[in-house]
Amino acid sequence: DKGTLFRIKVKRSDMDAVALVPNSTGIEQPVYGLFNAKVLLVENDLTVQEATRALLQRWGCNVRTAASLGDAIMALTNTNFDPDILIADQHLNRSTLGTDTIAQTRQLLGRVVPSILVTADANAELAMIAQTNRIELMHKPVRPAELRALMAHMLG
Repeated sequence: DKGTLFRIKVKRSDMDAVALVPNSTGIEQPVYGLFNAKVLLVENDLTVQEATRALLQRWGCNVRTAASLGDAIMALTNTNFDPDILIADQHLNRSTLGTDTIAQTRQLLGRVVPSILVTADANAELAMIAQTNRIELMHKPVRPAELRALMAHMLG
């Protein structure tokens, strides 16, 4: 009795469905600028490390993993791997901190590698340390979409 009724007839496209279905390589489409990005992931919890590595690989990233600062240094010195971005957990084994791991990795590479620090700590001191050292801070639990957007922004 009141208002207007509209009908729009549009031919259905399968483009959205194709874009969300993994291709035969298992890489999601589209990759949002992360295809072939070299990522060094430093995470001591092997379950989290494996899940994060699998996620990054689905996005098309070339990933090297390390559970400690020593592993990270070995991953860089024994290979030709030069990371585009570094993701590190703040609390690693033997009281090693992700902030120290990032600093030493950057020193070894001789450049400021774009870095993301992942932590459950929500204290102002850590936020200040991250900001001072040009490290992006992500609080746990990390949402994949937020991680992907941050990485794409940092690498863009």
